Amino acid sequence: MSKGEEITDDELEAMLERGPSVREAKVAEHELMVKALEHPVRRKMIKTIGVFGKKKEELQKEAGVNDAIFNFQTDFLTKGGYLKMEADTYRLTDRGLVLLSNI
Repeated sequence: MSKGEEITDDELEAMLERGPSVREAKVAEHELMVKALEHPVRRKMIKTIGVFGKKKEELQKEAGVNDAIFNFQTDFLTKGGYLKMEADTYRLTDRGLVLLSNI
């Protein structure tokens, strides 16, 4: 496309549908990891869960937070792919273990 040329509707639609490049996706993933580690409650939860996992009641007690904060932080970590629930135990995913290794 040369200077002064307009983008056609089809070209614009193709650009929007392509999604992020590999580099853009990697940058977004890194930004999410930084955001996950920035919050002291999330860091404490990740350390508390560790490699062995923690039951909800134990994790919430050790994190020292109320239900609303606990649910918000566990939702953030779950949606980010760092945390999963197995039976009644929170466990770190492989991505979560990477966070743990960076604390």
